[in-house]
Amino acid sequence: NDNGRAPPDGVEGDFVAIAASAFHSLALRRNGNVACWGMNSNGQAPPDGVEGDFVAIAASAFHSLALRRNGKVACWGNNESDQAPPDGIQGVFIAIAAGANHSLALRRNGSVACWGWNRLGQAPPEGVEGDFVAIAAGRAHSLALRR
Repeated sequence: NDNGRAPPDGVEGDFVAIAASAFHSLALRRNGNVACWGMNSNGQAPPDGVEGDFVAIAASAFHSLALRRNGKVACWGNNESDQAPPDGIQGVFIAIAAGANHSLALRRNGSVACWGWNRLGQAPPEGVEGDFVAIAAGRAHSLALRR
């Protein structure tokens, strides 16, 4: 339980989703706000949480993402590889995923927007066209499930 990322007594709240990274954890409250705990060295887990009308969350080692009800993506935490731009990402999305230094968002049309570190081809800045229904991001790779 280094950094308080896994409190032994749990965390109180009316939560509908959870996300965990190596160093911090997130929980989506029923009211759309995000509770954060654990290491906050890069602003990835503000102790007071993040207010918003969120419907999904994703956590990586040093950055966090949340999907707003209107389909916009909010980002916070480490942005040294452009994986968490403070102004979010342009577009309307239905799902998000956070890799170590990259991020993904799925569009309604099945294409994937990618941003952040792409040294190994895990986040091509032009995105990925396709008929995808789900996405996931690992340390240095990405996955997309075809319809």
